Amino acid sequence: MIFVLKYKNIMEIIDTPNPNARKIQTENSLFEDVQKCKEIEQEINKINGITSIFFGPDFITVSKQEDIEWESITQDIKIIFDKL
Repeated sequence: MIFVLKYKNIMEIIDTPNPNARKIQTENSLFEDVQKCKEIEQEINKINGITSIFFGPDFITVSKQEDIEWESITQDIKIIFDKL
């Protein structure tokens, strides 16, 4: 099953082959701003269950603990991106 969530045309949250990782892709150059990346990383790291964050040129991959459900994490990520 492929999960794609579009939110306010700013980002998409996409399933990956790893069930404990999701890709966050944006439609703009949000990740070219180093300070903005640091802010995003700090906020995502505050989310319960996050184990790692990987930044690519136009995406972030977020990994979570196996026992944490994506629903709560996804909601928290949407809130973070809504503030941008």
